[in-house]
Amino acid sequence: MTKWQKDVAVALALYALVAVVIRYSSGGTGWGTALLVALVATPLALWMGWLRRRLNEQAVEWGRRRVRPWPEERRR
Repeated sequence: MTKWQKDVAVALALYALVAVVIRYSSGGTGWGTALLVALVATPLALWMGWLRRRLNEQAVEWGRRRVRPWPEERRR
């Protein structure tokens, strides 16, 4: 599978999972409402995952480029 096919598969799986969870976890929520809410929640969840991954990558880069030694290393 190519990267975009994996991304589409993950997005569809997440959409289906969110729709099923909303449908069966809320009292009286119909399939139409669950699918509409999942349509909003899926891109938000994907964006939050992307943002977390990007912030972690930047933190690793910042940690490697730190010029001053950490306080624990200075005391040695």
